[in-house]
Amino acid sequence: MVVLRKGRAVAIRRDEQDESFDWQRSAACRGEHAVAFFPPPHFERKELRLARERRAKAICRTCPVSVACLDYALAAREPHGVWGGLNEVERRLIADERNGRGEPPRGSGR
Repeated sequence: MVVLRKGRAVAIRRDEQDESFDWQRSAACRGEHAVAFFPPPHFERKELRLARERRAKAICRTCPVSVACLDYALAAREPHGVWGGLNEVERRLIADERNGRGEPPRGSGR
C-alpha cells in the first residue's frame, strides 16, 4: 500500500499497514455516515457545507478513535474533509502553529 507522509508517497509493509490504520476499524464515521465528512464533487454552498461539517463533527464527538484520527490527518496533511472533529482549515491552523508559522497575536507589533 502507498500512503502520503509529509506530502510524499511512501510504500508501507502489510503488517505496518494493518497496525497503523487499525484505529479506522473502530471509527464512528464508517459506513453510511462517511458522506458527511467530505465535500461533494460539485460546488457546495456555504450553508450546506457548514451543515454537513456540523453533522460530521457531531459524529466525531461520539467516536472512540477521534484523537488517533486527528493525529493521522495532521501527520498525513490530509487536504480535505473532517478528520478527528476538525475541518481542513482548522487542521491547517494547528499544523501552522506546530511549525511555528502561526499568525502573530493581534497587537503584538509583528
